[in-house]
Parts: sequence; structure tokens; C-alpha cells
Amino acid sequence: MMNQELSFQLLIEEDKIQGDFIGYIPAVRLGVQGETLEEVRTNATELLQMEIESRLQMGKSLPEDNAATMERLTIRVSLPHC
Repeated sequence: MMNQELSFQLLIEEDKIQGDFIGYIPAVRLGVQGETLEEVRTNATELLQMEIESRLQMGKSLPEDNAATMERLTIRVSLPHC
């Protein structure tokens, strides 16, 4: 069995309300959290490793990294007057 490096996008967002960070791997639709950026990266790496190994054991195909796009949505709302 040969080792091969696979790369996937990891989207990281700071959750200022909870005081932690959220990570999302679009190619496998899985998310993680951590108290620091490094913890999110570590948790995402471990989760992705488990997901890939699970897929291989079940004979499923490996996910391909997708070109996830970040877009800004603008909405119009009526706010109460203060």
C-alpha cells in the first residue's frame, strides 16, 4: 500500500459569541470546533483522516476537493426605530 498526500479546503470562522473557532471541510461536509485556530486545524485533520480511512474500509470512493466559493449575501430588512 502506498502513501499519498490529499489536500482539502478548510474554512475557518471565529465564533465571537462562543469565543471559539468553527472549521468546515466542504468536500466531506463535516465540521469541527476548537478553542484556538491550531485546535481547529488539528481536529479537522483528525476528522478528515478518520473519514478517509472509513471510506477506504467500506470500499467507497475518495472525495475530491471541490472549489468551494465564499459569497456575500445582502438582504433588506426593516429595523425598529430607536
